[in-house]
Amino acid sequence: MCKKLSALLLAAVLLAALSAPFAAPLAAYAAEGDAAFARITREGVYLYSEPDEDAGLFELPQSWFVRVTARLGGYCAVAYLSDTPERTAVYGYCKEEELTFVGYTPETPFLSYTVDVTFSAGDPSLPDGFLTTYTVSAAYYGSFSYGSATYYYVELEGRFGYVPASACPPLDLPENTEHTETETPVPDPDGSPAGSAAGAVSVVLACVLAAAALGIAYFLFRPAARAGRRSKRAERDEREDVYF
Repeated sequence: MCKKLSALLLAAVLLAALSAPFAAPLAAYAAEGDAAFARITREGVYLYSEPDEDAGLFELPQSWFVRVTARLGGYCAVAYLSDTPERTAVYGYCKEEELTFVGYTPETPFLSYTVDVTFSAGDPSLPDGFLTTYTVSAAYYGSFSYGSATYYYVELEGRFGYVPASACPPLDLPENTEHTETETPVPDPDGSPAGSAAGAVSVVLACVLAAAALGIAYFLFRPAARAGRRSKRAERDEREDVYF
């Protein structure tokens, strides 16, 4: 009985060790109450006010990040521009399939960008001396397409809203290159990426552990039958010793 318990315990340990390398990438995904980061790797990724594709607020800038707080079956609850000086955080949802989860915390995850918005009174009949146009700076969050026109989702004096892209200079959004520096594997002296050797070792280790676990499972359930055969052979030998 003790041998069976010891074998069962060893099998459990080996199976846990076997599953660990494959479970590690899942740590980058956010569970309820936890936080993770995901990168925007393509155009057209919207932040929604609700987990509904008809509730888009704005398109997130490519190459930047969102902070993920929960997974909701096809959508992720996210925060954008949280903990950023002079910016108000926006909370919403993104489609999970459109996010690229990362296993690290970016130092500068969000784009802090300002646009100049020029407003016009639109009354050319006013005499000289009247201010018919004025320009203000607003915090830029993202773009939004409405029909054939483009608008920018901005925060101005504590209020969120949309301004026409035509009222602003062309955008010159910087690219976040932090992910390229973080995710590039360090090459080995022979020129091959360090991750490839580690990956090969992980695969070999997984195969060895799998074989060991299967072997233990096999011997865990086989001894009874084999012991029975040995017992019958012993009885026969004993009878043979008695009669001969």
